[in-house]
Amino acid sequence: MKNYKIKVNVEIVECDEAEDREPKPTADGGLEMIIEEGTAESIDECEKALLKTNYEALRDALSKHLTAVSKKKPLPPESKAN
Repeated sequence: MKNYKIKVNVEIVECDEAEDREPKPTADGGLEMIIEEGTAESIDECEKALLKTNYEALRDALSKHLTAVSKKKPLPPESKAN
């Protein structure tokens, strides 16, 4: 039986890009959201933005993982086409 490693990397960095409150894919396969300074300074608002972005990233990673796992397993005999 194989084990699986789950890795999470969260960064909060200043940028000059315009605010975009929806998570967007990045070139490296991650997701990012750009929030305004006031949101970044509020623990509650920053937490909401982090949870929204992380939720999308988690769902995407889980979907990809389960798809890959299902492709590894053979179909049960009753499911195979004749």
